[in-house]
Amino acid sequence: MNQFYKKFFILMLPMALKELISSLTNLVDTIMIGRLGDAPIAAIGIGNQVYFLFTVFLFGISCGAGVFSSQFWGKQDIPKMRKILGLNLLLAMGLALVFIFAAVTFPVQIFNAFKAAPETLNEGVTYLRIVCIGYFATAITTAFDSSVCCSEKAALPFIVRAVGLLVNVILNWILIFGRLGAPAMGVKGAAVATVIARFSELAVMLSAVYGRKMIQAASFKELFTIPKEIVVKFFKTSSAVILNEMAWALGTTAYSWVFARISPEAIVVITIVQNIERLMLVFFHGGGNAGGVFIGKAVGAGNYEEAYEYGKRLAVLSVITSVVLSLIFVAARPIILMPYQVSAEVYNQSMNLLAVVAVMMNIKALTFLLIVGVFRNGGNPGAAFLIDIGCVWLVGVPMVTLGGLVLHLPLLISYAMMCSEEIVKVIISVTYFKKKKWMRNVVS
Repeated sequence: MNQFYKKFFILMLPMALKELISSLTNLVDTIMIGRLGDAPIAAIGIGNQVYFLFTVFLFGISCGAGVFSSQFWGKQDIPKMRKILGLNLLLAMGLALVFIFAAVTFPVQIFNAFKAAPETLNEGVTYLRIVCIGYFATAITTAFDSSVCCSEKAALPFIVRAVGLLVNVILNWILIFGRLGAPAMGVKGAAVATVIARFSELAVMLSAVYGRKMIQAASFKELFTIPKEIVVKFFKTSSAVILNEMAWALGTTAYSWVFARISPEAIVVITIVQNIERLMLVFFHGGGNAGGVFIGKAVGAGNYEEAYEYGKRLAVLSVITSVVLSLIFVAARPIILMPYQVSAEVYNQSMNLLAVVAVMMNIKALTFLLIVGVFRNGGNPGAAFLIDIGCVWLVGVPMVTLGGLVLHLPLLISYAMMCSEEIVKVIISVTYFKKKKWMRNVVS
């Protein structure tokens, strides 16, 4: 088991750092644009809500592919891993085209749905129409990312994201504020910088995969000549994963829609808090994804008791780590918010919400591990879907609607009511884990 922990951390750390860098990209945009005032933050916040929705849908497709990729990896069936990558690419690129079309055609309607102020609307529409061009690059990069991680080569995705962050920060500095002779483009500059960063990530990913002749370096024919039985089996098993992420993303968007109606400051506060929360949870997301690779590999090889033992050890590790980090997080809130140049009202509300985030970190870390890492990769994404989405739409959305729109409670209380979803979710998840019914071999 000590060998397991060693292998787990070797895989987890680059995965977590990759997630960290991905979160930092949006955070950097928000901080740098924040120097221009609250309205630009709101513009980017709403624009990034669309990107968040897109990436969550994309994550659902990649997770569905990951269920098969990790188990095919356990069987060392490389040709079928490539077919799954090809199917992942087709679905991801199709999704990107849908979101690009929506962002270009309906940006005003999107911002109006969030009650955007006029000064936010104008800049936000420009931002969204530019930044959506990068969705196509993100789709391809994410598909390769998923397959590479499932083959236990997580360092490459980390390097890819690091390059993207570096490019984004440098170009933000140049284009937002007009450095090195460039015009000061503000929000528009942030959008251009992000697009260039996304395509830089894609270039690095493809260069590495095909330059090193990794197992993902398949020909066009190998990738996209996909047997019907693989397509059928994929959708039969993975449709629950894809629908799970889509329904969860829509639920999260519903939360933001409610918060935007509480007060003009609320959408700014939520933008800041959500960016910081995603940053704080990256190591748990990395742990869940890494744990999923090992659990899927064990189930694919028929080692069910080993998979269950992995799950137990990872759950304990998740709880211990999250408690320590949440305590540090509470104490560090003033330092975390220091880079933001916002009004006193936004600052105070952000401080209060971050305290709730710190408390909920302990629960979210465990539920993510069990639902994404254990249940999905263990071969039962249907159970993961029912637990996750049932709690979002039957508990979280009704509670936040009651608090924010019906009772007109303050943002802090409405946010806390929304978090009841996670409490119900962790109780159900732990109970289901102990029953061991989540272990199913989907590739045999």
